[in-house]
Amino acid sequence: MKIGIVSQFNNENLGNKLQNYALQQVLLDYAHEVITVINKPAAKNGVDYVKRFLLAESLLLNKLLGKTRKVNFLEFHKRHIRSSRYVYCINKDYQSLKKADRCALYCAGSDQVWKPGSGLAGKIQYLPFTDRERTFSYAASFGVDTVAEKYRQQVKTGLEHINHISVREDAGIGIIEDLTGRRDARVLVDPTMLLRADQWDQVAVKPKAELPEKYLLTYFLGTVSDRRKEAINAKAKALGCQVINLMDRNDPFHQEGPGGFLYLVKHAACVCTDSFHGSVFTFLYGRPLAIMDREGGHENMSSRLETLANTFALRDCIVRGNDLPALDGEPDYTAGYAALEQEREKSKAFLDMVFREAERAGLCD
Repeated sequence: MKIGIVSQFNNENLGNKLQNYALQQVLLDYAHEVITVINKPAAKNGVDYVKRFLLAESLLLNKLLGKTRKVNFLEFHKRHIRSSRYVYCINKDYQSLKKADRCALYCAGSDQVWKPGSGLAGKIQYLPFTDRERTFSYAASFGVDTVAEKYRQQVKTGLEHINHISVREDAGIGIIEDLTGRRDARVLVDPTMLLRADQWDQVAVKPKAELPEKYLLTYFLGTVSDRRKEAINAKAKALGCQVINLMDRNDPFHQEGPGGFLYLVKHAACVCTDSFHGSVFTFLYGRPLAIMDREGGHENMSSRLETLANTFALRDCIVRGNDLPALDGEPDYTAGYAALEQEREKSKAFLDMVFREAERAGLCD
């Protein structure tokens, strides 16, 4: 059986690439082949071969200064994520997809695949190119608590086409019930949390730049205020650490792709982050963690991080202001790991149900 994943396609977002890989690996337990349907707003539907597309982008990036990071992301994708033959436009007709990249089942998710008005969420994200019985979502996210009036009908129509729905946040359940009246949607853990640390080690890559003997890793998607920088630098000095700032273009480790990111998290003395996936991988690798609010007017992820902390007993990791915790020694995530096993069982039960029904319907040949 062949399964197609429809998610966002973003060549320079760590969370997007790693959740894509994780979902692929999980679905391989149910199928002999899993592909990601590459979709971009500007793609010509059913015309551009994905290999040609990736090669052209790689060659272009190699000619540009300071683009090593993008090349590393492309390399991770080409090495670890199996792609559709074609690149599809998110808002065009999909007749060629039915033929060239036909799958028995299609999965929407994970990430903010259903975020209204994002420019990356179009018709294709609701799987309109296939029969309803061939559709399901895994931990899909709307990225918002409510859907604006101008998007409500589009989202309602899309959701009604998805046979089995699972979402990533509680807010998604409310949106689905409000728009469609459906009460069968489930909240499931992000796919990155379904793989164990030793499984992530298989795609981790040691950075080429020489690592400090001991380092505090920072990964902030928002801006970082001077006050926060001072607090982090003071903590690093107290711990005898150098600071590696993954989002600083002048830092030699900024160029790292997903594999390098995993290695850096695993070997960090501690991690400070405002990122959901930054927090997830620090937790999975058992490293000391400081979860900080997002600064600078960027999209606030506090509710998402609060949910993560509440579910996996990480409330002591949440930083109020810039008063950093001790961040020394080995953290005790025993309760969190026990909760994680329960969440993994919920996810397995959902996927088992989806594939049992598909088998009964004769879709798994």
